[in-house]
Amino acid sequence: MIFGILKVSGRSLVPVYQDGDFVIVSKIPVLFNPPHVGQVVVFQHPTHHRMIKRVERVESGGQKLFVVGENDESLDSRAFGPIPTAWVEAVVLVHVRQPNGSRSGE
Repeated sequence: MIFGILKVSGRSLVPVYQDGDFVIVSKIPVLFNPPHVGQVVVFQHPTHHRMIKRVERVESGGQKLFVVGENDESLDSRAFGPIPTAWVEAVVLVHVRQPNGSRSGE
């Protein structure tokens, strides 16, 4: 995936990213540099499938990423440990919030 549009599913990154929001992502930044702290990345986890998380820490000389959601209930590196940078498919370039009136529960 060089560029893509993905729909956020789940509450891992609430309140910043809501279930139903969209993100525009790109693989290009990952081709030249490993993701850095603060970037939001999309990666393929072998057990939990495609996930979107924020990079909290870079470990092992840039080879592993400690990725987290924005809330304590998020399934992330606090549960499954750091991920290899090779799992990263793309980084988020643009976050598009869905219109306020269409969010469930609001």
